[in-house]
Parts: sequence; structure tokens; C-alpha cells
Amino acid sequence: MKVYPQDIEEKLGFDQIRAHLIRFCQSERGEDLAKKAKPADRFDVVIKWLNQAKEMIHLKGSSEDKVSFEFPDMDEYLTRIKVPGSFLEPSDFHELKRGVNSLTSWVLFFQKKGSEYPELYNISNFIEIDPNLAIHIDKAIDDRGEVKDSASRELSEIRSKISKSERAVRSAIQKILKKAKEDQFTDDDSTLTVRDGRLVIPVKAEHKKRIQGFVHDESATGQTVYLEPGEVLDLNNQVRELKYAEKREVIRILIELSDHVRANLSDLKNGAGLLEKLDFIHAKALLADLINGVVPKVEKTNAFRMVNAVHPLLYLSHKESGRSVVPLNLSLDHERRILIISGPNAGGKSVALKTVGLLQYMLQTGLPIPVNEESTLGTFSSIFIDIGDTQSIEDDLSTYSSHLTSMKHFLEHTDKKSMFLIDEFGKGTEPQFGGAIAESVLSELNKKKAYGIVTTHYQNLKKVGDETPGLVNGAMKYDLDALEPMFELEVGKPGSSFAFEIAGKIGLPKEIIESSRLKIGSSHVAYDQLLNQLEKEKAKYDKLNKKLERDHADIAKVRKDYEDLRGMLKEDKKRILKEAKKEANHILENANKDVERVIREIKESKASKERTKAAREELANKKSKFQEKPAKSKISLKEGDVVRVVGQETAGTIQKIKGKQAEVLFGSMKSIVSISKLEKAQVAPQVSYQKKVKKLGLDISQKMANFDHEISIRGMRADEAMNKVETFIDEALLVGVDEIRIVHGKGHGVLREIVRNITKGHPSIASVEDEHADRGGAGISIIKLQ
Repeated sequence: MKVYPQDIEEKLGFDQIRAHLIRFCQSERGEDLAKKAKPADRFDVVIKWLNQAKEMIHLKGSSEDKVSFEFPDMDEYLTRIKVPGSFLEPSDFHELKRGVNSLTSWVLFFQKKGSEYPELYNISNFIEIDPNLAIHIDKAIDDRGEVKDSASRELSEIRSKISKSERAVRSAIQKILKKAKEDQFTDDDSTLTVRDGRLVIPVKAEHKKRIQGFVHDESATGQTVYLEPGEVLDLNNQVRELKYAEKREVIRILIELSDHVRANLSDLKNGAGLLEKLDFIHAKALLADLINGVVPKVEKTNAFRMVNAVHPLLYLSHKESGRSVVPLNLSLDHERRILIISGPNAGGKSVALKTVGLLQYMLQTGLPIPVNEESTLGTFSSIFIDIGDTQSIEDDLSTYSSHLTSMKHFLEHTDKKSMFLIDEFGKGTEPQFGGAIAESVLSELNKKKAYGIVTTHYQNLKKVGDETPGLVNGAMKYDLDALEPMFELEVGKPGSSFAFEIAGKIGLPKEIIESSRLKIGSSHVAYDQLLNQLEKEKAKYDKLNKKLERDHADIAKVRKDYEDLRGMLKEDKKRILKEAKKEANHILENANKDVERVIREIKESKASKERTKAAREELANKKSKFQEKPAKSKISLKEGDVVRVVGQETAGTIQKIKGKQAEVLFGSMKSIVSISKLEKAQVAPQVSYQKKVKKLGLDISQKMANFDHEISIRGMRADEAMNKVETFIDEALLVGVDEIRIVHGKGHGVLREIVRNITKGHPSIASVEDEHADRGGAGISIIKLQ
């Protein structure tokens, strides 16, 4: 892919992304691949790279597919072992063994699951590896990188003899050292030491002739010599000869093992190439985990739609300080190919531009990027950028001349498959001329059908963005109340620089600001004011839209609660019908048994009149129990009627009627009673209030003493809850309390709705409200009585 300028990676920040990628590689060859990684312009190559990374990410997260993620270097060892007769050191075999084990696990994995990971399988080149090679190495080399005693029978015997001889030497020389201490030929704290691979004892120089032996060394001061006593000389010689034998046997084992490896050299070299590629792809997966990267949908087009895109370096920086990053949402297509972003300084224009450039560069290098998976991206054949101060002392170029040089390159090399990014378009010279040149360059790039993003403060470019097909304006949102940037991109309208507002916020004198407004001209000020007004209107309607969304959510919740209640009532209806049918069957079955029994008794009594009459009366009594009692005719009640509660004897007079409730005066006590529970009565007998109350079976003083101001209806069916709530309210009014609590729980809100429907419009209820959030909130209703 063509890029401009040469330091594009440093300007976009890709050099820091590459540093992370290199850090995640385990092998030098993997690091080399990371250092050489470049973006591709071929669609199929980009797709292949991305799918490799996607499969590795999936594999790392899989709990079923197990494989080694160790990728050690093998090339160095394979090169040294190439010459026949050469051999590797035990520590080298230890590292080689790690590579062979990892390679073997991948070969076995591809044999079993290759079809599920096609892109990773394709890079394996169908490598085959001797399954016994790792076993042979493991038998000879331990985890510390040393040859095992069990590598051969001869080596085991030699090392056993060495151990035995060394114990004998140590035992003998310890005795000599002890005697030397007793004779004061050496210091009391002296210990055995080793010189030239032989055990020796430290002896004072003036006493060295007192002990027969061979002097191997002396201290720096010359006051101490290190002497091998003559008594252990033969034993030490024996140990040395055994160690020579051990060395010869180890070399023989290593040569034999090296020959085995050399026989598989071709496959191992191919395997080393596979491991370095897997190491590089694995580093991509680790990078994706670091920056929350994903592999989005990629199409063979230049258009793209980035959803919740985040600048990875900004994300990492903010993550360390515990801050969040405002995501970028942006799309360009063949109708809106070039985006002109305007807005205040430090509002996020340059970050938005760099985010698009860096993510596109990463994508075409085959790296996962931090966007939402719903994003769709394309590929470009070239990416050209003009970002930052590109002043060149060597080429005698000023900042603006350098920008013009970049524009010249863009115009000469841009086509419909190019992406260009220009920060602060036209800056570096007089705005009148810089804006005009920028407008002309932009028009030419638009004619070439290229895709791009530019940032600017120039009004003429904003105007071109509104009027020219292929171009679209965008603004970085700004909080006009707090006068702070929001770092959100809004496509479709230009942005204001908010120069006067920001100047006012930082305390610039008002007369200076007003003078500036006059100098800039009414047309520019009016345009800026219009943008500000549009921003305020947009913020207003955004709030209204959010409120509307909340209202829709509330309506949906109420609808769901209603559907739940309806479903619950349907279930209750089914249950009641089922129970009724069951009871009817039971009654019918018992009735049949009774009839059969009566017939049998009549036959047995030979149809005597008395027995027959008694049997018929018994059947009639049972029949009357199950016959439906005639419904009482509905009576109309009015104020002044004498009534009584159904099932009670005490009568009272109706004072008021409100809907389905009536206020009844029982003696000197008023009570609110449901009309459905009342029936007409004779004129109330003239008895005292206390007698009336006792006749009803109600001891008011006792009821007031035992009355509980709170009930719970949680877990009840709708009909049970309604009856209990109505009765509770009646009793509360009877004993004259001011406030009661009904615990119904939150759940879907069905029971709460039942309580609210019962209390709504009740003449003796002043208000109903939820309990305080700390004490139950919407799960408890507080009812205040009049």
C-alpha cells in the first residue's frame, strides 16, 4: 500500500502499536515479523490476516480446544546441529524440547480441529513431525537442562560410582580437617573447599609441611594454602577419572540425540517457520485483548462505518488514570466521501481524524481494532496524511510550504481508492488566501472521488461542505452551558469555534470581545450565532427525545404488567374451573352412591312406608345442599335509608353515597362500607352506642388496642389481595387511625396497581404514596386516612 509521508506511522501513533506487538512476541523470529509488518492493499491478503487473528482470539478463549501457546526460537539450534557429528549442549536441547513440544501440540491440534480453524491450518503447510522425537529428548534431558541419570545404563552406573567415591573422599578429608583444627594447623571456622575440581582443606602456610599432600592454591595474602591431603589423593583421582567417563558418556548420548534431531531437520525447520508465524499471530491476539480490539466486517469497497471506535493509545492512557474515552461514530460512502470537521480548539477534531487513520492502518496490517463488531470497513490502496507541523530546516521549507508540498503530492497521486487526512486544512498563511487554496484543493480531491477527512476553522470550507455533492460537514459537540467540549462528533452540520464564548469564560474583558465582534463583521457573527442557536436547539430536542424514550419504556412496562395480570387472571380462571369440575365429579359420584344405597335399603326393608319416607327425606336434604340459592334482587340505596351489613344485626343510616362506597352512621360512629355489603333493614332500634357495637361482636377498645397498622399481601392472588385490602381499610376507618401501610413488594407491580385502584377516589383516603427508598420504596404503599 502507498503511504505518505514516510513517517506516517509516527504521526498516526502506529509505531507505539508496533512496540506493543513486538513486546507480545516470544521469539526473535516473531519479533522480526512484527517489525516488518506493513499494511496491504490487496483485499484477499487483508482478509486472510484478519481471519488468522480472529481464529487465534477464538482459540485462546476456547475451553475445549487446548494447544501450547509457547513459541520458543528453534532456528539457532537447528543451524548448529546441521553438520554431521556436531551436537548440542544439554541446555540447548532443553530449549529445543520446548519448541518440539509446542510444535507437536499444534500438529496434533491441526489434525483434529484444522477444519474449524482454516486460516491457521493453511499456514501449517501440512507439516509432519516425528511424535517420538519429543519423547526421546524428554527421556534424556530433564527440566533443568541437564542429562538425566536414566539417559543410559552406563551413565547411571558412572554417576552412582561418582557419588559413592565423593562420599568416601569427603568422609576422609573431614577427619583430616578435624585433626588439623585440633593441632591448630588451620582456623577453627575453616571448611572444605574445592580447587581444580578436587576437595582441599585450608592450612596455615607455616604448617603446610606438617600435613602430607599436594598444594593446589594459596590465598591472596599467602597466609593460607589449599592442600589436598595425601590420604585422599588416590580417591580424588578416582573421582576425576569417573567424571571424565561421565563426560564421554554424556557426549555420546548428546551425539546420538543430535543424530535423531538431524534426521528430522527438514520438518523441524518448517516447524520453526510455523512457530514464528503463530507467535506473531498470537501477539495480535494479545494486542486485541489489551485494546479491546475485534475483527469487524470488511467489504471490498472504500466506504466504511465505524461504530463506537476508540483511539487505542488514548484508551490505554485513560485506562491508567481511570478515565473513559468518548467513542467515535462515523461513516463515509460514495455519496458522502469527504468529511469536513469543524469546532472549537481542543474539542477532539484532530483525535477523531487520527483515530480513523490509525484504525484503518491497523486494519490493513491485519490487526484487530477497537470498534463495535457491527462496524463495516473497506480497504484503500493508499493512505496520505498531513498532520502536525512538518517544517523542514534541511529542505528550507516553512510550515505552510511543507503543507503545500503535501497537497501537491496528494493531487498527483490520489485516486478513487485513496484515503487522505488533513489536519487544520489551509493553516500557516493568511486565512483569506489559505482558505481559498484549501477550497480549490478540496474541490480537486473531490473530483478524483477520493475518501478523506479534513479539520478546519475556515467558514468558506464549511459553506462548501454544505453546498457540494460528495462533501459533508461535521461538528465536535460543545456544551454551551458549561462551555466545555463534549468530544462527540455530529455529522451533518458545521461547528462553531466558540471563540467569543471561550474568551468570555477565561475572563477576557467584555469591551475587547464586543470590539472584536464589530471588527469581524456582522455576517460572520450572525453565522456563528446561528450555529450556536442550532446547537442549543439540537440539545433541547435531544433532551426531549430522551424523555420520549423514557416515556415509551414506562408505557412498555405498564403494558407488560397488564399482560402479566391478564395472564395471571386467566390462570386463576382455569384453576377455578378445574377445581369446580373436580368437585362436581366428586358430588356426582357421592350422589350416585347415596342413591344406590337408598335403593338397596328400600329393597332390604321390603318397601316399608316409614323407611321409604325417611330415605326420600335424606336424599331431599342432600339435594338442597347443592342447589343454587336464588340470587338476591339488586336493591337501590339512597341517602337516609336504614341499612345493615350483610350477616350483622345492627342497623345504621346512610349519610352519603360516593360511587360504590357509602358513609353509614351506626349510632354515633361513622363508617365507610362497600354498597355491595349492605342490605335494607327496619328502623334502627333505639339502643345505646355501646350495645350496638357489642351486638355486632365488635369491642372497639379491644380492636383499637390490637389493631396492626401494617399488612402484607405479597404472594397473594389478585382476588385474595383485593378482599384483604378492602377489609383492612374498613377496619382502619372503624378504629379511627390516621395512617396505614400495605406491603405488596415490587415484582412486576401488579399488586401495587391493585392497591392504587382500590384507593383511587375513595372518599375517606387523603393520599397514597410510596415508602421512602431506604425503607422499601415502591414495594410499600403509605395510605393517609381522612
